[in-house]
Amino acid sequence: MNHKKRMIAGSILMSATLAFSLYGLGRTWASSTTQPDPLYLEECGSCHLAYPAQLLPPASWQKIMSQLDDHFGENAELEAESRKAISEYLDSASQQKKGSYRKLFRNLGDKVPDRITKLPYFIHEHDEIPSRYIKANDKVASLSQCNACHKRAQQGNFDEDDVYIPGFGRWDD
Repeated sequence: MNHKKRMIAGSILMSATLAFSLYGLGRTWASSTTQPDPLYLEECGSCHLAYPAQLLPPASWQKIMSQLDDHFGENAELEAESRKAISEYLDSASQQKKGSYRKLFRNLGDKVPDRITKLPYFIHEHDEIPSRYIKANDKVASLSQCNACHKRAQQGNFDEDDVYIPGFGRWDD
């Protein structure tokens, strides 16, 4: 094989490798989630997005699960057995900080946030979005409605390249 053909073959191989690498990086977040517990999906997902457990630290989930009688203004109490099983799942799954989830807890210190929207990293990532896109948008209404704009939120994918704000289109910051 002459030099020119080797250069072309090498360039093709390098391009293919780069393309597959970039594709893999985009899927890191989704592949870093723990398989959701069916009971958690059933009980918590019946009212709102069953948020991936890795979005909050274990202490936050413990706090949330201990206050189900006033769960953000609603009574979400569970039978003792279900509460225990879901608490154990959340505690275990929230400790598995893989991929992009690690970023969420930078600058958190000893704080125990009871909302994902209170995480410093979350605030940083969403601070440029105009209020009219969220609060004044009845299809979104709140930043806690992740799946309104992140269409693959249920799978744990919050890739900023896949954000589509209802009524406004693709978000590109």
